[in-house]
Amino acid sequence: MKSIENINTKISNGTAVIWTASEFKKHIRSGETITPEDVDVVTCGTFGVMSGTAAILAFQAAPTGSFIHACKLTLNGIPAHIGPCPNENNGHVDAMVYGTAQSSDSGYGGGHLFADLVTGKSVEAVIETDAGTIVKQITLSDMSSAKIIITRGAFKNYMAFVNPGEEEITTIFSVLPMQGNMREATFSGCGEINPLENDPELKYHSPGTAALVNGAPGIIIGTGTRTSAVRPNLSLAADMWQMDPNLMGGFKMKSGCECLTSVATAIPVTDDTAIAALSILDENIPLPIANVLNRTTFDVATYSEAWSGDPRISVEPDKCKTLDCNRCRDLCPRGAIHHDLSITKSCMGCLTCTVVCPNHVFSTKNSTLHTTTGNIPIVLRQSDRTRGEIAALMLRNKIRTGEWKIGGPL
Repeated sequence: MKSIENINTKISNGTAVIWTASEFKKHIRSGETITPEDVDVVTCGTFGVMSGTAAILAFQAAPTGSFIHACKLTLNGIPAHIGPCPNENNGHVDAMVYGTAQSSDSGYGGGHLFADLVTGKSVEAVIETDAGTIVKQITLSDMSSAKIIITRGAFKNYMAFVNPGEEEITTIFSVLPMQGNMREATFSGCGEINPLENDPELKYHSPGTAALVNGAPGIIIGTGTRTSAVRPNLSLAADMWQMDPNLMGGFKMKSGCECLTSVATAIPVTDDTAIAALSILDENIPLPIANVLNRTTFDVATYSEAWSGDPRISVEPDKCKTLDCNRCRDLCPRGAIHHDLSITKSCMGCLTCTVVCPNHVFSTKNSTLHTTTGNIPIVLRQSDRTRGEIAALMLRNKIRTGEWKIGGPL
């Protein structure tokens, strides 16, 4: 049995073998027998909607003595919760912003705000105080503290949702109404590359362990809210300064906005037990299917079905018959479609454009869930496996360069 100390020594002298989860799975699918002598570390990643994401922000709102109490704060129109620290006469404001909070413009939420700050954009702060209202432009560099807190994220497993009723309904899971009679399904989760799918007992995901959060060094605080033995998840924290805006953001829904977050972790390969856990493949990972109205599970598919399609969207602008209809652009949850119908890098392949465009300008290889009651096409992915793999690759490269060690905080 290898020790973590042995692995860290190999990382330091540049002899450690580090694979991403996707690379490890390729070896398994090819029929190879992998032993602890073949690999030292496997990095895993996930990206998608994580509702339990928030930011704790602090900045100087005005000179000392300008006001006694800050009573209310918005950032680009998004409400923030003042406190908990008293700010009597020091002109400083501490606040928490929920990733699911939104401005009066329902297309802009906390996740968008966090990504804008990380990008370096200026945001408008409106601070109502006992002495009047302060309006100022601030950037991330103006903040004395800026942290992302994930209260629950990187779930080991999610559920796919369908609408068994006859009438279409509005849900929190899509920008579109969900069709009835189980004609379509939505789902989340990055399957076999997800950190907790590869460490189901959380042996290497204990409090104090380092993790990448939105591309920045962070730390695992412990298990998150709503965690269970069957569906564990993590709580994490990280400073925003080194985050990558491409690995975070906002996601527009019918009823508001959600927050997109990424997590990457490293699993040391110390023994055969670790190899066995890492050998999990999509075809062996259940994806429960639930009634969206009451979240009652009534069937099960697998992540191999969910991710059998193409993770990205193809575009054929010449097929468009009505360039001014704007439907695909208005409904894109990521605002990723230009007027000329080209797709920006913010696209996460969620599938919405393939559903709403009647001329099939946007297309991809479709995924279908095979159930006991029939086949159900997937019309929305709330996770992006490509970005999950990017996060895992980023962590792999940090370990290979000796920037990152295993088994504890940096």
